[in-house]
Parts: sequence; structure tokens; C-alpha cells
Amino acid sequence: MAESAALNTPAFQQAGTAQEIVVRDPRSSQVLYSLQEPSDEDIRRAFDGARRAFQSIRAMTVRERLNETLKLKRYFLDHKEKIVDRVVQETGKARTDALVSEVFTVLDIIDYYDKHAERHLADENVPTPIIFLGKKSKIYYSPLGTVLIISPWNYPLNLAMVPMITAFVAGNSVVYKPSEWTPLKGLVEEIIEGSGFMREAVHVVYGGKDTGRRLIDQHPAKILFTGSTRAGKQIMEQAAKYLIPVELELGGKDPMVVFEDADLDRTAVGAVWGAMTNCGQTCTSVERVLVQERIYPQFVDKLKQKIERLSHPAQNPGKPDAGDLDVGFMTAPFQITKVEDQVKEAVNKGAKVHTGGSRDGALSTYPPTLVTDVDASMKISTDETFGPVLIVQPFRTEQEAITMANDTPYGLSASVWSRDIDRATRVARAIDTGNVSINNVLATQGNSALPFGGTKESGFGRYKGPHGLHSFSNIKSIMIDTGSKFEPHWYPYSREKYVLFSKLLDAVYGGGPFWLLKTLLVGMKLESVVKKNKL
Repeated sequence: MAESAALNTPAFQQAGTAQEIVVRDPRSSQVLYSLQEPSDEDIRRAFDGARRAFQSIRAMTVRERLNETLKLKRYFLDHKEKIVDRVVQETGKARTDALVSEVFTVLDIIDYYDKHAERHLADENVPTPIIFLGKKSKIYYSPLGTVLIISPWNYPLNLAMVPMITAFVAGNSVVYKPSEWTPLKGLVEEIIEGSGFMREAVHVVYGGKDTGRRLIDQHPAKILFTGSTRAGKQIMEQAAKYLIPVELELGGKDPMVVFEDADLDRTAVGAVWGAMTNCGQTCTSVERVLVQERIYPQFVDKLKQKIERLSHPAQNPGKPDAGDLDVGFMTAPFQITKVEDQVKEAVNKGAKVHTGGSRDGALSTYPPTLVTDVDASMKISTDETFGPVLIVQPFRTEQEAITMANDTPYGLSASVWSRDIDRATRVARAIDTGNVSINNVLATQGNSALPFGGTKESGFGRYKGPHGLHSFSNIKSIMIDTGSKFEPHWYPYSREKYVLFSKLLDAVYGGGPFWLLKTLLVGMKLESVVKKNKL
């Protein structure tokens, strides 16, 4: 079905001699505002300002930084309806999706770090080998500098604020580039200004891919990019020229494994929410449900019934969303086209659509869709869909389920459903992915104490939790000598020292009931040789 002309309008269009970013409300295609690509001078100023701010931020205590983030927490609580309005306006997502995914996640990461970050970033004492007697070993977590955060269009506030807050708490300043599709112009600045948060800590630069490339040319201390696998590879290639460390949070084709002993009603609801939340535009969406063969027909029927009960814009166009809309609008026109093409190709190759599968081209919506009888020749089976489409496939054995779950280039998230927790845990360990929820869905990313990230073409690196703070830190190893003069491995070398040092290794690492006594005796002999033979 043909799309409307408004939906085909690109984000970029020529405005005189400069490229202009045009931002639309996906619910109506109405133009909200436009942005100009920044000049090289604009970009340089952003980095200069962030680097100046870094000198102040790094000198602050962790508690002082946390107190700054508490200002953001208060602002989000006091202005959450206004924030939700703005997010919905640019993304088209359901209002409840915006409240849960864009506001709750920010509040929770601030709350978690307020309670735990001082401990996670404190100097850490670690064991020292007995051979280094008289020395202490520590780990310091030091800031990196000015980091670059590039966020996607599907969660434009969550995936900006969460890494931004994490980087700041670890002691860094931030240059932030939002997606050109949902830049939320002025919102981050308004939150910072209105809350009283340290103004110079974050510098926002609006623009498209060319702007992203020019930002990387400023040599940030680290890059965190959330987006497509293709774009992530391009960013990594450019960053490699400057040896800039990167953290990539990319796409997914997440499996949900359902065993025959699962609570089928609850599991079906979980599958539908996990697939359709944010209109399926979630990198951790449930895209493939793998169902044990004996319950396969019954479970497909349950999914169909529950999907058809969902409310979405095509049922009642123009009806205001007071928080009662289940599945909202799709955000980007190109993504609607991708979803449509995948479903059409699958049907042409023999797949069966149980519900949904076609749309009114005048609306930027796609109905919740259930597809079965898919195979590996279909893009819907292998490529990320990123829309409100759920495919279901049967399996027989536990090993077959694991093989099917891992039969993808992605490894971001998964879920396993079974009353047998031992089996569910065993399967969770065997799936090659960064996150697994057992008898729940997308639950891991709701806990700020858990790290988030993927494997394979879903990227690498982790943010959130203690691992997130450490990923924005220079993890510095420290060895402190408290006055030892025993350095048997220093010059000068001699045959006598060599033999004794070899015996010392046998005593320390060879085991046995009297290893410590042997170590002390050999060590005393070695110390005598060291004192006698000095360089």
C-alpha cells in the first residue's frame, strides 16, 4: 500500500545552500521545527566547553557529582507529564511506553547511583603476591575526559540521559548528539537549566551522520553509540584511526524460548508486550518466539487472541492517548517500509499471517502482527525487524531450542520460560547473548544494577550498574611500596640467585602442607644473596 507524501519526506532537505533537518510529528506528519547542521566552529566550541568543564568535574568528589544528579531526579519527578508530552510528540510512542521507558529508567539510574556509586568508584584494595612482601596493591577509578554519546531515535531521552548520567558520575564531561529523527530540540538543555544541574557538564550538538563524523574527529576520550549495526561499524572504523575506545549498543533479533511446562497465559502476555512495546521499535524486542512442539498450536492461538485485544491508532484514528493506548505510532518512515517489506516477502515465500500484516498507508502505523511458517530464507526470520511483528517457530528438544536461539548474528537479549528453573537457567547460560530474563521479558534492562550490552553483531561494552561506571573510567592499577628492600628479580643476575628464585617459585606455587615455611626459608636465603650482591 502506498505511503502518503508526507511520510516519504526525508529528515533532510535543502534549505538554500545548507542542509536542514526537518522534524515531524509522526502521528500527523506535521512539521514541528527544523534544525541547521552545525558549523565546524560550533563543534569545536562544544568540545572546548566540555573539556574546560571536565577539569572541574574531575576535581569533585563522587558525592558532589551525585548531588548534581539528584537535581535532575527532582526535575523529572516534578515535570514528568511535560517530558512525556514532548517525547510522544516526536516519537509517536504510546504515552505509557514513554512514562515507563523514558522517565522511570532515568529516575532509577539516578537513585541506584545515589545509593551505590561511591562504593563502586572507591579505591579498591586487591591481593598482592607473597613474593611482593611489603607492598600494597590498589585499583583507582579515574575519569576518562570528555566522552561523546550518540543516541538513537527510538528512546531519545532514556538512551541519552542514562549513559550521560553514568559518564558524569564517573567524573567525565559529555558532548551529546541526538538522532536527527527525534532530536527533542532544547529538551535536554531545558532539563539541565531548569534543574540547576551543572550547566557546562553536557554540551548538545544537533545534526546528522556528517555531524557525527565531525564530532569523532575532535578525538573524544570515549564514544558510546546506540543504533544500528551498520552505523556502529562505521563509527568503529573511524574511531580506530584515532584509537578512541568505543562502546556499541546495536541491533538484536531476540529469541523467547517457551517450554511446555510454562504458564502459558502469563507467557503469552509477556510475549505480546515484549514484542509490541514501543511499537516493536526496541533493540531488545521479542522478535522470535520458539515454542516447544506439543504446545505450539495452542500457544499460537493464545498469542493471536491477545494481540487482537491490543488498542492501536488504526482502530480509532485521532483518538487522544490518555495512557490507554497499547501500541503507538512508528517513528521513522523508512522503518515502516522495512517492516512492510519483510512481511510481504515472508508471505510471498509461504509464511502465514494470523493477524495484522497490512496497514492504511495514510497513517504512520503498522498493526500488531503475528506470523508463522517462517524459514531461514526469509528476512523476517534472520534480519532485525524493529517493528510490531512477532514470528513463532516450533522446537522439539532443549538442545534444538538452544541451537535455534543462537542461530543469528545478533546476541543482545533473550528470555526463557519454564517452571523448571534448573532447565531455564541451563538454557539461559547456553544462549550467546548479553542479557537473559527467566520467566519474564525485557526485565534485565529494568534493573539499574545490571550491566547492559550485547555480543556478536549486537555490539560490545557494558553500561549501567557498577560495570557502567567502570566503563567510563580509567581503571588504574597501583602498587605501593611501603619500604621493602627485597627485589630478587632486579639486577644483578647470578646463577645463585636464579637457582634460589626457582626454588622460591616451587615453594610458593607448588602447594603442600608446609609451603609457607618453605617460602620463608628460601626467601631468607634469597634476601641474603640480594643484600650481598648489589648493582
